[in-house]
Amino acid sequence: MSNKKYLSNKKTAQQTISISPALKDWIKRYVNVKHREEPNDKRFKSVSSFITYILDNIMKLFKEGKTIEDFKRVEDQVYKDFFDKFTFKATIPLYDMVAESNRYTPISFDFIARFIIGVYHFYKNIYLKEKSPLGWKLIFERFKNRVYPSNIAKELKLEILPDRNQMYRTGYLEFIGKQRNLHFENCKFFAGICGILGLKVTDFHYSSKDFYCRLDLIETPLAFRDDLAKKERIKLLQENVSFVVNYNRMLNDKDKFLWMNLAEDNETYINFKTKSAFNNWIKNVENDLRKFGTKEQFLIKMLQFFSRLHWIRIENIKDLSFRIDQVIKKNTEQKRMLIEYFSQHSGISHNNSIYYLK
Repeated sequence: MSNKKYLSNKKTAQQTISISPALKDWIKRYVNVKHREEPNDKRFKSVSSFITYILDNIMKLFKEGKTIEDFKRVEDQVYKDFFDKFTFKATIPLYDMVAESNRYTPISFDFIARFIIGVYHFYKNIYLKEKSPLGWKLIFERFKNRVYPSNIAKELKLEILPDRNQMYRTGYLEFIGKQRNLHFENCKFFAGICGILGLKVTDFHYSSKDFYCRLDLIETPLAFRDDLAKKERIKLLQENVSFVVNYNRMLNDKDKFLWMNLAEDNETYINFKTKSAFNNWIKNVENDLRKFGTKEQFLIKMLQFFSRLHWIRIENIKDLSFRIDQVIKKNTEQKRMLIEYFSQHSGISHNNSIYYLK
């Protein structure tokens, strides 16, 4: 490749190029914004200065063997520093399997508070400086460099639709994943992040077979607020995630997801259809307690087992005391099985509705 060492660097030559009006406007707005931010930076003194700087440096990089594809793979250092605080490397098949149990668990603000606030600051520093489709695209493209291409993302696309005289812009986010459960978790994640940025999900299209999701979006007044407005953003996050996590979708999935939710409700309890079913579960639990636990902890663990069934409420784990739930008291068969079981392994007494194991 030839070089320019025998040619002058003085800006006297002119080069006319044809570009689209959209690209011309994009460059002009970008230079204006950067000039306001850094008025003494010669690169942004004019559109001509900016283009000269870009072309000069691009040609130097090409001379070093770089390609356009190399630029696409470069990760924004600010984003890298941010995401490195919250991400880790994991074995994908194993993590995908673990993620399954979390499928219909809503996003908790308390659990990811620092991450959400960090996302808000990115939005504030990037988008609010230029309230245009470019702002959303800039945030998205910088984020996309972090997650795409990768072993979990096959395609990631954001489209901002024409205004058509609407007060707020609309658009959609498409995401095609590679891992079933991680893809579903990322659907929740994207819906939640949109809420933090002030974008409301208006519809959610999902295919578990194709690992495909599409979030239809519309701006809300939150998109233009420069304060944290934590309560409002959390509310929108929860509303967005509810498009992904809801009973309408859960009831089409495996039984265990509904059962996991029921287990969190102390007003429900497990009722075995037959005595043999009860005995089989007891036998399996006992086998593991004897194999992996200790003799001293056996009764404590069995109290915890019946507590998980919502048959009893442990009063004091240290003195092995508990109360039988009212609904079990009324069900004489369930109460009889409970008392008979503990009587086989311990002395049992009761006082003022509190039972004690000895």
